Amino acid sequence: MSASDMQIRAARTGDAAGIAALLQAMGGFKAYENRTPAQNTEAVRTLLAGAEAAPERSLLLVAEDAQQRLIGYCAVHWLPVAVLQAWEGYVSELFVAGQARGAGAGSLLLNAATEAARQRGCSRIWLVNNRERPSYVRGFYSQQGWAEQAEMARFVLPLNT
Repeated sequence: MSASDMQIRAARTGDAAGIAALLQAMGGFKAYENRTPAQNTEAVRTLLAGAEAAPERSLLLVAEDAQQRLIGYCAVHWLPVAVLQAWEGYVSELFVAGQARGAGAGSLLLNAATEAARQRGCSRIWLVNNRERPSYVRGFYSQQGWAEQAEMARFVLPLNT
């Protein structure tokens, strides 16, 4: 498989089962552990429908191989930042199926998210990557020209227990 065999497009509600299966196969996501595939698909379908209804807030992308199988998923969101007096893009999710890693799907998804941010006039685009994920370990984002912002800390307050 090569990048020329792949297509990047906006996700549709019909992609819910493929995205849910991709995330289930990745493992390690609590939301997927105790639910059936049908429940996971319905939860993702609801999120996709919400994104389709509010394209000014988010862009959800998928990567397909030559057989139109879903092999990757990316979510990017648009955020106003008063201290910059500008908008920025935030990539909240970027996942590629295990069998498709290294073939260019992640790069294509990231490039599509970056181009969408440019077209929207964003001043920057950013993401958070767990240092234990294989993408961080192998330096995927730095190879794409992204720089780690070591001086920042990430704080999270869970809102549902």
